[in-house]
Amino acid sequence: MTDPGTFTAEHRSFEWDLVLRYEEGSVTPSEWNEALLTAVAGWYARNLTRDQATTRYRQAYERNHRRLTHRRDGVQVATDAIEAVDRIRESILETALGKAGK
Repeated sequence: MTDPGTFTAEHRSFEWDLVLRYEEGSVTPSEWNEALLTAVAGWYARNLTRDQATTRYRQAYERNHRRLTHRRDGVQVATDAIEAVDRIRESILETALGKAGK
């Protein structure tokens, strides 16, 4: 068993927190980037089947994308950042699944 005080345990906890926030749709606009998607996709690839990973990744992506694109209260929308992530999102998941051998 992994010692809960190790870097590995802390890193896993950090990834899990990202996955939870990604799935519930609470990631901030500043977090919406390639690094976030890479961490989430890697966690999915290591812990889920290919079908589960693909389904959960896409559902949460679409939820976050809608929320971040249609922000309220006159908040500026970073459309360039959203479009940049849109262009690479599928390749990030495929890369992660390939590394996990799925």
